[in-house]
Amino acid sequence: MTQSKDDKNIVHATFSNTSFNIISSAVSKRNFTESCVLIGGDWHLGPLKERNTKTLSAWFSENFGYVPENLSTNAQAIDQGAKIFAWVNPLSSDEYANFIHWTSSQRMREFFLISLPENATNSTVNFHDLAIFLDDAAEKKVRDIKHYIQEWDALTNENSDFRLIDCTGKIQSFASSHFDKYIINFITKEWEPAPIVALRIMEKLDSEKQAFPGDIFIYHHLEKLCLSGAIEKQANVSIAQTLIRATSA
Repeated sequence: MTQSKDDKNIVHATFSNTSFNIISSAVSKRNFTESCVLIGGDWHLGPLKERNTKTLSAWFSENFGYVPENLSTNAQAIDQGAKIFAWVNPLSSDEYANFIHWTSSQRMREFFLISLPENATNSTVNFHDLAIFLDDAAEKKVRDIKHYIQEWDALTNENSDFRLIDCTGKIQSFASSHFDKYIINFITKEWEPAPIVALRIMEKLDSEKQAFPGDIFIYHHLEKLCLSGAIEKQANVSIAQTLIRATSA
């Protein structure tokens, strides 16, 4: 790898597939030989204590009805001598959780932080001139990093189902049951297509600026409510393909 002007290898760390695609594409167009790595792990999902492929598989099956391929709890390693630029959207639950987990696992390793804008996927955002962003990067020293470590340690102690950005823009722990009120309260006693119900639930969550685990989680939760007898579906098919209603009290 060609060394940068300050005699350190430069590594651009990203924390979601979307950010990796954007930054790696921009890095490839620079004159320097720099690298871009994806530090994932979906640390906003699932248990944090005793986290392994077995416990994660069981958790995904319970909460989403499926198990993702290639589950891994291994963190991407970065050479000790590298100068690191961490690209993070602080309002993205998966990116921020992956970022503070990585920061905690590195324990006092200094880096430069670049906050990605919310519209980073918009084609009008010019990442091909990285120099502007690099010049504005905030250097994070040991005293700054301690904050992220404390934040992650608190989430680990809470060991909840989800770590999501709340309406204040802060990452918080949420149990799966937190979303029960949204799901149950928006099911009427009239037959309605399940996608309409799911959309209504998601619109309510969005109006309250509440991040949520996604539509697959909602549909799976609806299926579980069918099994418990709280709601019924009109046909014995996937719930996304039929009508549903609340059962009579």
